[in-house]
Amino acid sequence: MNREELYEKLDIETGEDFQYFENFADLAESGEDIDEDALYGLFSDIDMKTFAELAESFFYEMEDSIPDDQNDLVMLAENMKRCLVGLSEAVERGEDNALIKLCDEFERFRRWYSADPLAEYEDTESGETFPCTVRDALTNARVERIGGERYQYDFLKALDYVIDEYAMTYADMADE
Repeated sequence: MNREELYEKLDIETGEDFQYFENFADLAESGEDIDEDALYGLFSDIDMKTFAELAESFFYEMEDSIPDDQNDLVMLAENMKRCLVGLSEAVERGEDNALIKLCDEFERFRRWYSADPLAEYEDTESGETFPCTVRDALTNARVERIGGERYQYDFLKALDYVIDEYAMTYADMADE
């Protein structure tokens, strides 16, 4: 997806228009390939304070969808959020290569969340197992809470996500 297609998908005309939860969610939940230059161009124009607030909100909603027995996934999501928020703050401070690192880390997260089939769910009645993205498994878990079908979830493959050490500094952890 090039820059024009990305902006159309996000329903924005410029990166400065990227200021709503839906913008962040549409970007994070896209399973399509996004051109690196398009993502970099978008992130170049986004207000990083707004990006950090949107990331906080998105991860809060995501963590709320995680099944109660998946504590490791909750901890991983919390670390991903800290990473993205910390990198957005580094961009705001003007640190070298911070914008590139933020784009790379966001793209890793987006692929993990919405593109790669790293989760699976099992229909508790039939025993049939379905591979899916983390996004789709969490959507099923959310629907299940409001009366949908019951599933058993497996996020073991999804837990194999390493946060790059550059992404989380001691100052970021101390702020938490």
